[in-house]
Amino acid sequence: MRDAVLSLTEAQSKDFCLVLWHELTIAGRGVWADVSLSEVTQLNSLRWLNEIQHRVWNAHASTSPESMPLLLNRIIHHCESAPELKPLVRVALDRSLAKVVRQTPGQPQCGPN
Repeated sequence: MRDAVLSLTEAQSKDFCLVLWHELTIAGRGVWADVSLSEVTQLNSLRWLNEIQHRVWNAHASTSPESMPLLLNRIIHHCESAPELKPLVRVALDRSLAKVVRQTPGQPQCGPN
């Protein structure tokens, strides 16, 4: 998956970040709706999810070729601080990549498509 993200064109990387931002909001819903998580765990997870979203925005705004590798490294690091996020963030990453590689150029897909 990492190799696939890193092989995206610059335009696809920008679209990937936009779609990922949307998918991470869905992941956030998964955190706050999970009754098996304690309130402390939910808050910690949402804190780190927010940090990931900030990194996604930074990668989207960046023109550096290192922005995507850095983003992926930061996502891994932040998920280590909130392990319950790992499966939710992985789904968000997978869905984002799938949407970007099959979309019409210049039209980021957000939503159920």
